[in-house]
Amino acid sequence: MNDAIPRSLLNPVTGAAASRVLLLGAGLALSMIVAALVYMGALRTAEADARMRFEGVARSAQYSLAARVNTYAGVLRGMVAAFRSHDAPLSRRQFHDYVATLDLAANYPAIENANFAVHLQDQARDDFIASVRSDSSLAAGGYPGFDIKPGGRRAHYTVLTFLEPMSATDEKFGMDISAKPPVDRALGLSRDTGLLGASGHAILVNHPAPHLSLGMRMPVYRSGAPLTSVDERRRAYLGSVGISFAVPALVHGTLNELPVAGVRLSLYTDTTPGAGTTAVEPADILLVSEDGSLERPAAGPDERAQYIETVLPVESNGLRWKAQLSIKKSDLYTTFDRYFPPVALVTGFAGTMLIYAFFFTLYWSRRSAVEHRALLDSVLNSVDAHVYMKDRERRYIYVNSRTAEVMGRPAGEIIGQLDSDLMGQAEADRFWEQDRPIFEHGIRQAGQGEYTLPDGEVRHLWTVKVPVRVDGHVAAVIGLSTEVTELHQLKAQADAANRAKSNFLSNMSHEIRTPMNSIIGMSHLALKTVTHPKQRDYLEKIFHSSQHLLGIINDILDFSKIEAGKLDLEVLDFDIDTLMQNIAAQLGEAAADKGLTLAFDIAPGLSHQLRGDPLRLEQVLLNFTSNAIKFSENGSVHIGAHCIEENENENEVLVRFEVRDKGIGMTAAELADLFQSFHQADPSTTRKYGGTGLGLVISKQLAELMQGDVGADSVPGEGSTFWFTARLGKCATFMPAGPQQVSQEVLDEIRGTYILLVEDNPFSQQVGQELLEDIGATVVIANNGSEAIDMLLKEQFDCVLMDVQMPVMDGFEATRLLRSDPRMAGNLVIAMTANAGKEDRERCMAAGMDEFVTKPIAPHVLFATIARCLSSRPRRLGRRRTPQPAAHAQTRTTASSLVSVDPAMLDMTALATTFGGNPAKMRKYAFMFLDSARDGLDELGQALDRVDGERVSDLGHRIKSSARAVGATSFGQLCVELEEMRGSFDVARARDLVRRMYALLEQLERHIAQELTAPEK
Repeated sequence: MNDAIPRSLLNPVTGAAASRVLLLGAGLALSMIVAALVYMGALRTAEADARMRFEGVARSAQYSLAARVNTYAGVLRGMVAAFRSHDAPLSRRQFHDYVATLDLAANYPAIENANFAVHLQDQARDDFIASVRSDSSLAAGGYPGFDIKPGGRRAHYTVLTFLEPMSATDEKFGMDISAKPPVDRALGLSRDTGLLGASGHAILVNHPAPHLSLGMRMPVYRSGAPLTSVDERRRAYLGSVGISFAVPALVHGTLNELPVAGVRLSLYTDTTPGAGTTAVEPADILLVSEDGSLERPAAGPDERAQYIETVLPVESNGLRWKAQLSIKKSDLYTTFDRYFPPVALVTGFAGTMLIYAFFFTLYWSRRSAVEHRALLDSVLNSVDAHVYMKDRERRYIYVNSRTAEVMGRPAGEIIGQLDSDLMGQAEADRFWEQDRPIFEHGIRQAGQGEYTLPDGEVRHLWTVKVPVRVDGHVAAVIGLSTEVTELHQLKAQADAANRAKSNFLSNMSHEIRTPMNSIIGMSHLALKTVTHPKQRDYLEKIFHSSQHLLGIINDILDFSKIEAGKLDLEVLDFDIDTLMQNIAAQLGEAAADKGLTLAFDIAPGLSHQLRGDPLRLEQVLLNFTSNAIKFSENGSVHIGAHCIEENENENEVLVRFEVRDKGIGMTAAELADLFQSFHQADPSTTRKYGGTGLGLVISKQLAELMQGDVGADSVPGEGSTFWFTARLGKCATFMPAGPQQVSQEVLDEIRGTYILLVEDNPFSQQVGQELLEDIGATVVIANNGSEAIDMLLKEQFDCVLMDVQMPVMDGFEATRLLRSDPRMAGNLVIAMTANAGKEDRERCMAAGMDEFVTKPIAPHVLFATIARCLSSRPRRLGRRRTPQPAAHAQTRTTASSLVSVDPAMLDMTALATTFGGNPAKMRKYAFMFLDSARDGLDELGQALDRVDGERVSDLGHRIKSSARAVGATSFGQLCVELEEMRGSFDVARARDLVRRMYALLEQLERHIAQELTAPEK
């Protein structure tokens, strides 16, 4: 090996100059090809971005056209309302004054005129003409030349009598618009239906310039007349009001609103039958061209290639158009789009050359590596480490000089020898036990060991052992040991310093926690006596914030435990709504001071009742949210949570929490350095924003302890999104979420509704009926699905609350039947079931139900679900009324924070949640449950006598719902066991369960009497 070193140094690797030039030329050619491909891709990307922006502009134009037509329809309806608001028909003066207040020229520039056409029979013709000729309300001399046009006698007339402005439309004065049969039919249809009618045929108007105009008309009926049938409408029919609007003015107003200049718009009538197409057909009639003319635009292929074009349908109030929009691509390109292709070209060329140069260098380096192998061996003998290699037979195949020195023999004597020949058998076997897993499993090992020098000094080594693979098999193990005696000594000193730090933190936390405990205790005592709502709110925030601060103090004390992985998490039932409310209570004021709003979003698929460590979750969310507030100047901060993974077998969910802001943002390089102790994205922010950067690393470690992860996404100047995941359990029993606000909008939405409650349990029937009737709904009871179908065939209901498991006909079959019948298919159906699993929800949705709530029903959840579903439906189904404000309307349901003597026997918090914390209702329904349960036990005894297993399971399900609603947890669990016997009925076990239920009911009666009949303070 020593002879090889001079040869390596005296014979360096050389290559032919010709081959280098050839390889370099190949690299240049490859780089040019790649650069061209990247350039073309960038061009396509820029054009795609432009098309995406154009689609947004086109959609805006589509919406604007429809919105303007809707606005014109609103003007027309306002005119109808003016006629309906007067006992007598409007006079010419009144119509003139009303149209003048609209100021059409200023507010609706596209509307050319507004008019009223009176309907009269032929026998009233002469009197009508005379009355118009003598009408001097606007013209001093009246209209002596007035006559109905065209002439001739007809059975009836619809005469344009009032026109505004008169000066521009006097040639239409007296025109009988019903003289043409198609118009007469359209007017008759509008009269009989009371609906607005729009003319799809454009009229050419020559003043002030030739253009097309469209019209809309709406019938006018006598004020106060009933309009429930066609005959009543015909008898009350007075005529119709109408407007006409200029299509070019409509298009011009739409283009002026677009955010991008240069858009060209042509409008065509849609003559395609059915849904129409997204292309202009030859049969489509041009209403206005892109240049304002009535000629179809003509452009050559080269010119059209410079434009982006699309055709969108526009439908509103009976009008169907096709809007053809186009714009030059260059008008849509941003600065980025213009510079991106050349930058991509340069980057592609330079990047390919760099990569090629890298492999080119590797190639030449490979050729020189063979000669430098000997030099590497020399280096290994010089390094300050012990290096050895051993094969499967426990023979040394390589040692460096340092290893040979420790073993006390020359390297040449060691290589080829067994380890047992060089050291004692026991010591050799001890080392072999450490090497064996590497050969068997091919894993890397690292660890610390020690050895004693001849003078008795103990030295410490850090050894790394890795497998050497040949043809996929581990043929040898190579070990490298570095002396770490000095590091070992430094670690001992660091441990001593850490103990001193822990002692200091312990003393400091004691000094801080002493006054903190006083704050918590005093605020707790004050909460027991205060009655003023605002003062109680202040004290609750002080109490919660002080508790959170105490938790943070404990975190600081336990920081060393976090780093060591010894921090234990609590597992508690908690409500995610309460968690979000705590965030709002603590940081809402800070956000408001900066003009920010806190927005909370809990995804619909995520259960609100979970098990985990709410303090740690709140700590991470507070850290992320306070950072978002700190680095934001305007807008809002969004705090959200959604389920990304659900494990039904383990009863676990993986929840992702996000905090999104519109703050200063961060670069990719800054993001890479986040979540490190005492680190901030930009050190310069310390003076402006403050902070140590410790919060993010604590958040990261807490997320990992909760079997989750943490991360951030950000764009400089646009904001950041910080997220973390946590694996949480599902609550075994329902847990009340504390005070819950029911908004006035929700109550107004439900008040006046007509609701069908399908429920076989008398207790649940009364609970549901009274809860809904308390907020102004009308409730009808059906005992099973069959009764519900009969009622739905006779009456219309705004909402159907459908229990799932019922005798005679269950909720699934009933829903499928009503969905299959056109007379009932449109009903809103909300499932109510005690089975809250994912499969149960999917089964309800598959049966045709619209929404899903679980039992026991929390009032605020039920109200919110009904209101959300009703808000998307017409306001007059069933007997539903338009909601009126009610000063006495309930605005809050409260799950009272009562403490149960024995929660397993009677859970007061569950009872308070079901009945809004109302003591009177809690007592009433608790005693009602006792009566209902006794009746149910009697029925169970009868079913057991008949050995009717199905009836026993049904009764267990029915009684279970009532028990859970009042918080009778243990009693409800016995009901669950009866219900689960379906299909595997055991009479002896069922009798034992019923016997235990009788005994438990007696205990439950004593608890209810003890906890619910005490006088209120």
